[in-house]
Amino acid sequence: MVPCGSIRTLVCKTEDNYNIYDDELDSLESLKKPRKKLLFSTIALIFALGSLIITVYFLTRDTSPKATYDRINDDKLRDLIEVSPAAQKLPKTGKLFCWVQTSTIYHDTRSLAINETWIHRCDHGQLFTSEKFNDTRIPYSTVFAGIPDNYYNLFFKSRYAFHHIYSNISSEFDWYLKADDDTYVIVENLKAFLSTLNPDEPHYLGYVLKPYLKNGYNAGGAGYILSRAALKIFAEKLYPNSTLCPDDIYEDVGIARCLANAGIYPEDTRNAHGQNRFNTFSPTETFHQTKANVDWVKFLEKKGYEAFANDLVSFHHLSPDEIRLFDILLYRVDRKQV
Repeated sequence: MVPCGSIRTLVCKTEDNYNIYDDELDSLESLKKPRKKLLFSTIALIFALGSLIITVYFLTRDTSPKATYDRINDDKLRDLIEVSPAAQKLPKTGKLFCWVQTSTIYHDTRSLAINETWIHRCDHGQLFTSEKFNDTRIPYSTVFAGIPDNYYNLFFKSRYAFHHIYSNISSEFDWYLKADDDTYVIVENLKAFLSTLNPDEPHYLGYVLKPYLKNGYNAGGAGYILSRAALKIFAEKLYPNSTLCPDDIYEDVGIARCLANAGIYPEDTRNAHGQNRFNTFSPTETFHQTKANVDWVKFLEKKGYEAFANDLVSFHHLSPDEIRLFDILLYRVDRKQV
């Protein structure tokens, strides 16, 4: 260290100034450290609170599926319905009325396959949808124009469709079939089965699943049928009564609950060999029995080739080309005996 005095006084003063400056810096740094700690602590607290709020939100929010339609708007739906020229020409009486529930996203795929194949074998067969098709030769009505395309609105669509058929198209058919747009129906086999029953009795027919309701319900995908008498009860007594026919987010369960409240329940539609005529699963799923477990189906299915009835009526979960293939094999192949 440089001693103070005489000529070196300036140097000493300079060093003293540096020492004072260093002391001030040390003092400032000592003040900054707690401030930095406080800042970091505050930021951490904010993040912790934010995480807590987000966690509480996701834990407490209602994530249950919801419909986005209110039945109070039903009166407005009739004015939105457009009927294609092809549908206008269909008969108003007969044995079998068929309607297929579809939506705009399937107009160029599933709906075309249905239109090319089985629906024209019904006495009256048309597609119910939300928007017009580009081809007016397709028999369709925009019955669902005022109901948002939402899986959880399917009950409202079917509920309104049966009312619309009864009130605005015809109540004079013997039987009324509802099917999905990925379902294939062998109409001749269906008519043969229905000919054994009385349409003036309230029948509700299809593939019976057993969860949710005491007496089960008919799966929407396999196609289900209401007799003339059952449709009359549904349209006149159940449709307008929200107590007897309450809202539901599941179409087939909801329709079955309404009918059950009028004493109409699913029936055993298997043939004499215990085979299902209606099939809510695909042919592959039916053959290997990958879906029909004891907790889900009311009547256990056979496996392999024995699962397929020679008088089968329907299959579900089919692609458009699988629907076409069914039709080709059944109606366009000449099966000559050798």
